Amino acid sequence: MVAESAPVIYLLHGDDEFAMAQFVTGLEARVGDPATAAMNVTRLDGRTSELEEAFSAAAAMPFLASRRLVVLYHPLARLSGKAAQESFLEQLENVPPTSALVLVEDKELTDPKDRRKGKLHWLEKWAQGHGERVYLKDFPVPRGAALSRWIQERARSAGGQFTPQAASLLATLVGEEPRLADQEIQKLLTYVNFRRPVEVDDVENLTADTAQGDIFTMVDALGNKDGRAALSMLHRLLETQDSFSIFGMIVRQFRLLLLAREVMDAGGQKAKGAQMLKVHPYVAGKISDQASHFDLPLLELVYHRLSALDEAMKTGQMPADLALDTLVAAFADSHQIPDGSSTFF
Repeated sequence: MVAESAPVIYLLHGDDEFAMAQFVTGLEARVGDPATAAMNVTRLDGRTSELEEAFSAAAAMPFLASRRLVVLYHPLARLSGKAAQESFLEQLENVPPTSALVLVEDKELTDPKDRRKGKLHWLEKWAQGHGERVYLKDFPVPRGAALSRWIQERARSAGGQFTPQAASLLATLVGEEPRLADQEIQKLLTYVNFRRPVEVDDVENLTADTAQGDIFTMVDALGNKDGRAALSMLHRLLETQDSFSIFGMIVRQFRLLLLAREVMDAGGQKAKGAQMLKVHPYVAGKISDQASHFDLPLLELVYHRLSALDEAMKTGQMPADLALDTLVAAFADSHQIPDGSSTFF
């Protein structure tokens, strides 16, 4: 029996992919008996699937369950023009209560500037006008102090504790990567055996010298154009972390190196660097030391190329693992980096 108040459309949007994935997992767990759940759950990607597939799946009756669950990622990927938007909304109106259609958009629907002016994205505006039939939720990545609090709350929910200082350091090390933060939280809580709060020393010894330390080692090898060492470290990282997390860490590392190099070229000291980079002094010191091995033009070129790779990965033009191998191979060839040749990636 489907509750009358149960939402039919779930509209999830924001840049916290990890939180949205957990939310969807929670919905999947409520579909019913695991033996039949797989027959009542459909996952589609709007970039590669026709929207009609999602609506057809949502129109089908559930099998030995009260509801079907249809998850459509990137629902707006191929929607262009007012006519297409109106047709999409009309089809949303016709989704039966025997199904839950989950729309997952990996960015904020409404630009913050427009939101401040009271202007909403057309889909968000539609969702707000449909009461309990539509569940609308924003999933922004926690940043700064919010990420530190998130780490402490996540630790408490797992049955452990972080000191505020340890949570702050971990937040700087993982950046805007909640999935990576969660992995590190579980590792650190296991390290202290849940018997005491995780301290700064624990984070420095485990996180800074393993996940982040491996990134530092790999970036050092890249800077020295030692492709063999960089590739070896990359494969070591891939044994414990997914390609997207590693790529995100590399992008973040070069962004910090670029900022640190700018501070250094302007005559700034490490203390100023820590303030400008908004990271823990421990991290700032290591980044400043590493930035001294790169010049500013090279860092600007690398960061630009990483942005291009990021776009290629997000649009499906290149798999994440291939992007990482391409990155390492480019650094291994010393002739490809300095001149900004299109062969870099």
